[in-house]
Amino acid sequence: MASAFTTSACAGLARQIDALVAEFPATAAEVSVPDLLDDIGMLNHHLNHIAERMRQSFAEPDKVGLAERTVLAGVTEAAERIASAQRHLTSALAHVTSGFRKELMLHTHPHLVNDPALARTIAVEKYAEAAERLRKATRWLDSTARVGQRPSTAPPRVRASQAVSAIPARRP
Repeated sequence: MASAFTTSACAGLARQIDALVAEFPATAAEVSVPDLLDDIGMLNHHLNHIAERMRQSFAEPDKVGLAERTVLAGVTEAAERIASAQRHLTSALAHVTSGFRKELMLHTHPHLVNDPALARTIAVEKYAEAAERLRKATRWLDSTARVGQRPSTAPPRVRASQAVSAIPARRP
């Protein structure tokens, strides 16, 4: 069975995620609900793509070799980072759309309840946290792509035989 995750697929996914991170807003003024929704949707697309490829890989689990399992483990780590980034962006969306968590702020800081600038500032911080997680995901994908370049059948390791000493052990 051909590997569902090839070296080029891992590298391509890493490039797509890097391109997405490059478009993340750097300032609170750049944060918008439609862009947040698009970014969340794109991360969801990547996660669905990974899940579909995983399904293909494990359609016949007995035929998944050690090299492919190594690649799949790396892709799984990347997927975990992507999901974490998606949770941060979803949290940013909640902040931007609700203004701020009104239930919590009403009693402690009533003047901040409907402050959209503060909500956007929080959203851009969430973007930064998501970007860091996505950078870690691309590092996993890049390292997985490098692992995938190794031959699947490594030459056997030659083990040095333990030398037997010709000198007898001393007896006390």
